[in-house]
Amino acid sequence: MDSAVVAAEDQVFSDIGGEVAILDLKGGTYYGLDAVGVRIWNLVQRPRKIVEVRDELLAEYEVDAKRCERDLLDFISALESEGLVEVTHP
Repeated sequence: MDSAVVAAEDQVFSDIGGEVAILDLKGGTYYGLDAVGVRIWNLVQRPRKIVEVRDELLAEYEVDAKRCERDLLDFISALESEGLVEVTHP
């Protein structure tokens, strides 16, 4: 949770009616995000600790803290595996 996360530079994105479409410039692959994914995406446009992102989500959504943390880590891991975010560990 103390790791920092930021959107990778080799992609572009566009907000399309509350959803975000991301284009990976290296692979030419498009990705779509739902409303919560969009919120996380917006939060990681600058480097932030994962715990800060979690705290923002807990303040904005009615969700159990453990579930929020687990789902957030899974989501960030999926974004990282696709090369859409960079995670740096302390």
